[in-house]
Amino acid sequence: MEIGSGGMISVLIADDHPLMRSGIAAVLSAQAGFSVVAEAGNGDEAVEQYRRFRPDITLMDLQMPGAMASRPLPPFAALPRRLASLS
Repeated sequence: MEIGSGGMISVLIADDHPLMRSGIAAVLSAQAGFSVVAEAGNGDEAVEQYRRFRPDITLMDLQMPGAMASRPLPPFAALPRRLASLS
């Protein structure tokens, strides 16, 4: 995997539970080499933030509200990045 600018691995966290997002962000921020570049609270925001920041890794809850609820992966499938499910 190519690492983002400055040798940091950029991460987008997408989950409809704010406490879950902040917890994951806190854990990653405490780790050397990771940078949380964006967070999203629903599927529509996740796609928007992904397109805006193009993170190296996306951690995404596949059971959150928004347009992606019934088809979560197609907007991301054609893009050369990593996606991890938080179901």
